[in-house]
Amino acid sequence: MGILQISGVALLAVMLILCVRELCATMALPVRLAAILTLLGASILFYLPVIERLRSLFTLSGADTYATPILRATGIALICEFAASFCRDLGENTLAGGVLLFGKLEILVLCLPLIDEVLEIAKELLKI
Repeated sequence: MGILQISGVALLAVMLILCVRELCATMALPVRLAAILTLLGASILFYLPVIERLRSLFTLSGADTYATPILRATGIALICEFAASFCRDLGENTLAGGVLLFGKLEILVLCLPLIDEVLEIAKELLKI
């Protein structure tokens, strides 16, 4: 699915949400959720070749131990941004900020072993 198809789906979803909101305001949220899940699914399918290419590049470079944390951190960041945008759309800016904060903290915890390795390498370089 390309950007034209995704944009078309998004525009159709917006028009449908606007029409549904006029008829029955309570049904607009489920329609919005369905549209967002459709776009999320399409983006995941679009993102899979990128993940495979990055994994192969990390393997070729010999840094494949770093691939998993980096790809997980990227996924966490994307999911948090997606959830925060949805919260902002619903007028919950504080909740969106909480989601982003938790995502940043989770990425930090995920990267702690990498930080330890970088510090060990720096320590070894300083000994020489």
